Amino acid sequence: MSKRHTVPLRHVITLYNDMFDHMDGLIKGIARKKIQWKEDMFFAVKLARQELSKYYAAVIPTTGMHHISAHMLDLLRKL
Repeated sequence: MSKRHTVPLRHVITLYNDMFDHMDGLIKGIARKKIQWKEDMFFAVKLARQELSKYYAAVIPTTGMHHISAHMLDLLRKL
């Protein structure tokens, strides 16, 4: 049996959205903090969000309709 786990196509958009929401919450929560490690965390999360945006932008044009269709047809999402 394979030990490699892959993400089903229908979960890709949800995963990206969850990661963006989590990073946005972190950025919003530590934006005005003046403790050094929190400032470092703020900077790191902003860079990680920019990198995630690059990957998201690269995925969506090539397979965008497949992801959107799979997300809409997912029975657990009930769209």
